[in-house]
Formats: sequence, structure tokens, C-alpha cells
Amino acid sequence: MNALIRLSLVALCLLLTSQAPAFAQDLVARGIEAMGGEAALGQLRTIAIRGQDTQWEHESSLEPGPKAKSRPAGEAKFVVRRDLVGGNARVDWDRTVVRTPKPTPFKYSEIVAGGIGYVSGIDSASRIQASLASDPPGHPMSGARTLVTLRELTRRSPRLLLDMKNNPGSVKAIAAQTVDGKAYPAVQYDLRDWSFVVMFDPDTRLPARIRTRDGDPIQGDSNYDLVLADWRAVGGARLAHALTYQLNGRDILAIKYEQVTANPALAADLFEIPAAARAKVTRATGPVPYQWIIRRGHWGNLTDSDAIGWDGTARAEPELVDVAAGVSQSRGTSHNVVVVEMDTYLVVFDAPIGEPLSEWAIRAAKQRYPGKPIKYLMLTHHHWDHTSGARTYVAEGATVIVGRDNKAHFERMFSAPGAALNDRLHRNPRKADVIEVTDKYTLRDGKREIGFYSIETQHSTGTLIGYIADARLGFVTDLWSPGRDPLPAKPTQSQIDLVKGVKHHGLNPERFAAGHGSTGEYAPLAKLVGD
Repeated sequence: MNALIRLSLVALCLLLTSQAPAFAQDLVARGIEAMGGEAALGQLRTIAIRGQDTQWEHESSLEPGPKAKSRPAGEAKFVVRRDLVGGNARVDWDRTVVRTPKPTPFKYSEIVAGGIGYVSGIDSASRIQASLASDPPGHPMSGARTLVTLRELTRRSPRLLLDMKNNPGSVKAIAAQTVDGKAYPAVQYDLRDWSFVVMFDPDTRLPARIRTRDGDPIQGDSNYDLVLADWRAVGGARLAHALTYQLNGRDILAIKYEQVTANPALAADLFEIPAAARAKVTRATGPVPYQWIIRRGHWGNLTDSDAIGWDGTARAEPELVDVAAGVSQSRGTSHNVVVVEMDTYLVVFDAPIGEPLSEWAIRAAKQRYPGKPIKYLMLTHHHWDHTSGARTYVAEGATVIVGRDNKAHFERMFSAPGAALNDRLHRNPRKADVIEVTDKYTLRDGKREIGFYSIETQHSTGTLIGYIADARLGFVTDLWSPGRDPLPAKPTQSQIDLVKGVKHHGLNPERFAAGHGSTGEYAPLAKLVGD
């Protein structure tokens, strides 16, 4: 390459760089025009929306992997009322969580005003019992949930492009984004700690996708896209009436607006938050687990706490409780781990919720059993709420034991890029050693024997149970939750699957420790199931 060509390329790069701000503002201006123009969007000061949505959960599917059929999570009807200028919002929900064992209704309101959040009503299964003591039930949102709610309200605002135009220093041009073979001109809008990648349809010039990069402990750094469609006129502006959230290209939430009203009169007390709730407001500290909060809310099991890593503990930290000689179970959490002492090392069952709980469990295990490394992690099944902390154990050096047809899924998980997560495995990369159990696998070291047994269930493929022979103690997750759920009059299919699996492998447990709840005697369950 001669000097003239090099000089021409440098000049071209400098020209494109100098024009980038103008190019970004031109995309935004064209998008505003396609939405009806600056005047039409500017006159939208309040809005009311009535609609419905449907949610799915990918990582609670029967089978693991990106092509597995997603399980329905829930469906809802809603009414949104927003002060678009003041930033206040209220969403009244009539939600049904449709997952098993039976559909559960929740009616509640989410209010965000002055940068803080409040929930009036029952918004989660974990709050049903607690709500009985209050009339009406309600609680301040955690700081983390408030930030998640504010981010999604910002993303969905019909005035988003107008705000971008009025904050040109926060907007920059980026390379066109290609989705399903189609290239979309794009800009990046940086606001607070959020970065929105706004993609424009090259034909209509309307905003087509609004993307954030979210850390996901199963899939790694992920594209979380809001896809906009079905544009209709509202008060002189054009607004999308079909909004679909996609995680790495798969639908996770589909929203349909049935009625949109421009500039309705809003009552003065619509966004009122009780003084007692305001006094209890907390602020999020550390990284916000956006995906966990959004998806657990859909699943009906979000514990709205700024101790979000523990997902429900009221303590500063959980605790380890001895349930047999050399066997400890975590308490104070919605999801449990069990630590088993071998002669020279430790084995941990399950890695729920995320890195904060795993880091605590690793510290607690080392304190409880000093001088012994965590050599193995056994995962009962692939569902995300019981495996989201597994990357931390890989970074710790543990070999991971998984069920039949699960190895490829977990190898993808442990090799996924994690810059957005910034977890320990990202900071200290390590190749995972994964053992797949097709029938049974045994650990012996002279002190005791632990067996890992594959059982057939309708809950997930490749499900494992653990069994500590000398303690006659089993470990099960989700199929049975003794200490939390009383035995029903008629056994569930999952309980039947567990008893069949115990019989198939010829085990003789006295008790089971569980991934939810605590421990329970096995004989009453076996009697209930019978033959």
C-alpha cells in the first residue's frame, strides 16, 4: 500500500468520525418524523394504556439448551398510566402465573414516583402468607427492582427519541446491527448506568429494536431486545402497539396494547406512595441482576429484597445448619445448598440464585470444614434458579456433576462470555471439568460414600438425586420440598417420580434434605405414594 492510499484511508476515517454525531442525530430526527414529528410527540404529556401480555421462561424448560421448548410462565392484563414529563408511572396488574402445580392469580399495582417504587397488593407467591397480616398488603420496592422498573419504563416511553434529541451528548452513532440477516442503522443512548442500542428500520425509519446487553448467568452476555411493531396513530403521534421482548432472539414477553389514550387527566393521588413505605426505601448496591428480577417476577417467585443475591433472606447472610454428621444445609434462603464433608475434600449440592449466594456458600463451607477444598459440585437439574451460581464453583476449581444429556448445556454455560456479568469466572477464566451421569455415579474417599442417581421425571430431563449412604440422607430439588410444603392428600407426579427413582436404584433413605424448605422423613412420602 503506497503513501497516497494510506493517507486517503486516514482522511476517510477522520471524515466519518467527524460526521458521527451528525449521523446519529439524523437517525434520531428521522425516527421522530416517522413517529409523527416533534410537535406530536412533545404534546404527549400523559398516557393511559390498556393491554395484555404473555410470558415464557426458557431456562425452566423440560430439556436444556437453546432449542428446547420454553415453558409458559404467565399471562396478564394491565392498565398503565404515566406522567411522561414528570417520570411517574402506575401499572395495575391482573396477573396469572400459569406454571405448575396450578395457576395462581395476583392482583397488585406498581407505582414509581420521584425515583422510588412501591407495590400495593400481592405480587409474588412468597408474599401471600406475609400479606395476611397487613390490610391492604403493600411494600416498598427494593432499590434494585426500582431501577429495573425505571429502565423498562424508559425503554418503552413514546418520548424516548425526543429525550435523545434533547440530550445529544448522550447519543452516539454505532455500527449497523444485523438481526436475522437484516441490517439496522443504530445509535447508542447512554442514560444513568444504562446503554440503549436503538435500531431503526431502514425502510420506515421507525425505531425497530431497543437493545440492552444484560448479563445472564446461564447464557452469558446476552442481547435483551424490545421489538416494536403494529404502529398506530395516537393523538397525532404514531406508537407501537405490539411490543415483544427477546432474550438472544427468543421471545420472553409479548405485549399487546388494546387501547391507548393520549393526555388523559390523572388524579393527584394516583402516584401516591405511603409515608411509611417511603421511610423504608433502600438503594441498590452493587450490580443489579436485571434478568433475575424481570424473569422471577414473571415466574411469580420474586422476593423483592436488596439482599437480592440471597433471594429472600431477612438476615445479612444465610447460615449453615448441620443436618447429619458432616452434612450441612443452608437456611434463611428460598433455595438451599447442601455441603457434604468427605475425608479430604467437600462436595456441594446445587448452586442456586447467583454468584452472591455461591460466594457465601463457599466461604461458609470453608469456615465450617477448614482445610478442605470444594472438589465437586452436583447439579440436580438444569433449571436456572438452581444453577445460576454454578460458574462461581467452576472458578473455585470444582468439577461439576450433571445429569444425562446435560453436559453440552453446562459446557456452553461455563464457556459463555461474561463481561456484563463480571463474575469470578470471567475475571479468572478456567475450563470446566463436567461429568455426565447417565445412570449412577459414586464418590468414595475412605470416609464416606456419596451416590448420584439419574431418575425419570416430568420436571426436567437428566434429573439427579444425591444419597449419602452412611447418613441415609437423600437430596432432592423441586420434586419434593419437605419443611416447606406439607404432604398433600394425593401425591403429585413429581413425588411419584422421586419414590419410583429411589426404588429403582435400591436406596434406603431415612430422610431427604431439599433444595427448598429443609428436611423431612421419607417414610410418610413413600407410604403416600405406595405402589
